Amino acid sequence: MFDRKPVRLDPRTPWFAGVRTALSPMAGVTDRAFRDICREHGAGIAFCEFTAAKGLTYDIPQAWRLVDTEGERGLVGVQIFGNEPAAMAGAARMMAGRRLDVLDINFGCPAKKVVAKCGGSALLADVPLLTEIAAAVVAASPAPVSAKIRTGWDEASVNYREVGLALQEAGCVWVTLHGRTRAQKFTGEADWERIADLVDTLDIPVIGNGDVVDGDGYASMVRATRCHAVMVGRAATGDPWLFEAMDAAEGLRAYAPPTLAEIFATVERHIADECRLKGERIGSQVVRKHVVRYFRGFPGAAAIRRRLFATETGERMLAVLAEVREESDLRQRADRDP
Repeated sequence: MFDRKPVRLDPRTPWFAGVRTALSPMAGVTDRAFRDICREHGAGIAFCEFTAAKGLTYDIPQAWRLVDTEGERGLVGVQIFGNEPAAMAGAARMMAGRRLDVLDINFGCPAKKVVAKCGGSALLADVPLLTEIAAAVVAASPAPVSAKIRTGWDEASVNYREVGLALQEAGCVWVTLHGRTRAQKFTGEADWERIADLVDTLDIPVIGNGDVVDGDGYASMVRATRCHAVMVGRAATGDPWLFEAMDAAEGLRAYAPPTLAEIFATVERHIADECRLKGERIGSQVVRKHVVRYFRGFPGAAAIRRRLFATETGERMLAVLAEVREESDLRQRADRDP
C-alpha cells in the first residue's frame, strides 16, 4: 500500500520482509503476558523488557527473568544495555540456545538511571565506544543484531546519521530511530524528517518510532519517511488494538475500536496471565499500569480504576471486574428498556 525504500535484508532475517509493526522494549511493561496479547492483535515483532548486560553475565536471576521467552510463539526480540564491550559481548554469547529472533542493543533509553551508568542514549555522546560495543555484540551474538537509537544527545549534538552508518558498518541488520534527542526524553514532537533522512542514508532497514498513536499516525509516518516498519511503545500500553489499527492502515484487515465487552475480556485475560506467570500479588501489581489505560475514555473509567486498585490479588481484581461488568450490563439494559 505504501511506498517504501528498497533495502538490503540480512539473509538470516528473511522474515523481516513481512514485519510492519513492532512493540518497543519497555521496562516494567513488555513482559510475556503483554507481548502475547499484543502479538495476537497484530504486533509483527514484540520485544522483552530491556535488561542489563552485566546482570546477565553475573547470572542475576532478576535480569534473566526479563528474558522470559522460552516457548514463546511469534517473533520476539531481546534488548540489552551497558557500556562495556566485553560485558555486552558476554551477554550476547549467553543468548546461545535461547528463544529469540533478534538481539537489540539499547542506545536510545533516556532514563536517568540508565544514562547515569553511561548506558542507553548516553552512548550517543561517545560514538567510538558505541561502535566498539556494536561490533563486539555482532561478533559474539548467535542471533542477528539490531540497535535502537535517538537523533542525538541534544540539539547541539544531533548525530543519528553518523551513528546509523556506524551501526550498519558494524553489522547490524536494522536500526530503529526514535525521532527525539535524549534531552527531549518524551516531550515535544518526534522529528519524522530525521527518520526519513536516516531511511535515505542507510542501505539496511530503518524502523521509525515516535508519536504514532493510531492507524492514521502509522500511515502518516510511513508516507513521510518510507520506513520499513513502525515501532510503538507507550501508546500500546492498555491499547493492544493499536496494532490492529496499524494493520488496517496497511490494508491487511478491517478495524473497529474495541467495545467495552472486548476490553473487559482482554483485561480479565491479562490479569489471569500475569498472575499465572508471576503469582497473585506481583501479577496484580504489574497489570495495574495497564489497567489505568485500558478503560480510558469510557464513562466511569476513574471509578473502575479506583475499585481495581483497591484490591491486593489478581483473584480479587477479577471479582471486581465481574461486578463492574454486571453493573454495566444492567445499565445498558435499563437504557434500552426505560
